[in-house]
Amino acid sequence: MSHLFRLGVILVIVWLLLSGIYEPLMLSFGLISVIISLWLTKRMLRIDQEQYTFFVTISLIKFLATLFYKIVLSNIDVTLRVLGIRPVQSTFVTLNMPYDNDVAKVLYANAITLTPGSASIALSDHTLLVHTISEQGAQDLIEGDILNIMPAQYEVKTVEANND
Repeated sequence: MSHLFRLGVILVIVWLLLSGIYEPLMLSFGLISVIISLWLTKRMLRIDQEQYTFFVTISLIKFLATLFYKIVLSNIDVTLRVLGIRPVQSTFVTLNMPYDNDVAKVLYANAITLTPGSASIALSDHTLLVHTISEQGAQDLIEGDILNIMPAQYEVKTVEANND
């Protein structure tokens, strides 16, 4: 309950600072907005009791730096393909999901999607369907291009892939 009280105080302060209008009508709109936000938060806390701890480690920082580098390289590759310098070879690949941890699964799928030229399409407990703009991009994923840069705190269960 103290969490909701703190959140309510923060929301009221933010509303007052951002609105800058202290007329009764605007204050009542602000109060209604805060009450609705607190009600939704309370409902969500009751519905979703899953909590994930996300630790910032050296491994995570290395992952983010390497991912940024891969995003830049992928941008260049996609640009060359759009300009017609390299061919576009649209491909789907199904990767076996190498993680049991839900946070690791989402991080892995999002890392693939963040690199231009590839998009995670469907995530299940055991597989990840990915669309790539090139056959080389699909081959890189099969060989573990993104998997190899994932933070070490997430334990890999298997590493395999299948082409469709």
